[in-house]
Amino acid sequence: MRTSEPVPMTLAVDDLSKRFGTTQALDGLALTVAPGEIVAVSGPSGAGKSTLGRLLSGLESADRGEIRLGSRAIQGLPPQQRAVAHMFESFALYPTLNVFDNVASPLRSPMHAGRIDPASIAERVENVLALTQMSHLAGRRPAELSGGQKQRVALCRTLVQTPDLFILDEPIGHLDAKLRHTLRGDIRARQGALAQGTLWFTPDAVEAMAVADRVVMLVGGRVRQIGTPRDIYLRPADTSVARLVGDPAMNLLDITLTSSDGSREIRHAGDAVRASPALRARLAALPGERYVLGFPPMHTQLCAPASAEADVLPGEIYAVEPFGKYTLVTASLAGTLLRAKVAPGYAAPLGAPVGIRMPESGVLIFDGDTGSILPDQ
Repeated sequence: MRTSEPVPMTLAVDDLSKRFGTTQALDGLALTVAPGEIVAVSGPSGAGKSTLGRLLSGLESADRGEIRLGSRAIQGLPPQQRAVAHMFESFALYPTLNVFDNVASPLRSPMHAGRIDPASIAERVENVLALTQMSHLAGRRPAELSGGQKQRVALCRTLVQTPDLFILDEPIGHLDAKLRHTLRGDIRARQGALAQGTLWFTPDAVEAMAVADRVVMLVGGRVRQIGTPRDIYLRPADTSVARLVGDPAMNLLDITLTSSDGSREIRHAGDAVRASPALRARLAALPGERYVLGFPPMHTQLCAPASAEADVLPGEIYAVEPFGKYTLVTASLAGTLLRAKVAPGYAAPLGAPVGIRMPESGVLIFDGDTGSILPDQ
């Protein structure tokens, strides 16, 4: 952490790998973060997000790969020489210090003793406390705080610094929904106006898309996709990404293509699927047998279960959840759960038969063996 204004630097990570025993935590990871850019790394628990943060900040050593901040290769440097401000998921607050002093502690560390005058420290601390709505708790100690309040103290202690790179590990994960929604916008506005890049780790892909300029989808220690939030939402690279993106996530329907009397039949769980001529034409040109159809709940409709229309799948009501502006209906189709966002007020008993209508256009096709999206879609 430095006291002067930072020089804009790009983080460049190449071929970063780390194994713990028999577990490959990261495998050949590569990414960049430009000055002022917010890059969210999203994936399920165990994807490698926290391991990546520890490698970048120098708390773990990589087995292979390079980490550069600007012109410096930093993978061999100790943490205090990397100029990285890292907010840890574990908070790690000083129990004997109050909120104000916990936040100010990086500015008063022996490395920087006397370099920042007390008035400047107070101003910077007060600014980040106000940003996170913690000003009224400045005099309390950690034992007097809730879990969400402790998280905000840890966040403030990171944001008060002037590093070359910010790493925020689940910075708002313990907050209530309303405060989380407010703070992610406020923090995004602040970080986006800075010269430094920010890496934001979260298991919530919706949060990642709300805060980031670009999103890295990390699954099983490997980067599955990097792109803008819009690109990842509209065209997930594979079914592992499709299952994580959106609220709710994309509907995925396993299908098998079989040949009969010179034509190809589309089946799900052994039952024939009535597809539109356009979808049938796309599937007929494919060489294999196993595929997955993907379509978003917001473009999925419900209809009469006996409908003979194309693109209608027969199922039964599994759950009906009203959300004010819309109702989320989950239907079961031979054990596969499909969801539709429909108009408010929809009601149907559980187990009732229902038709699920796929959208006429925009259905994505994934390889049933690899999970990868097919090209030219």
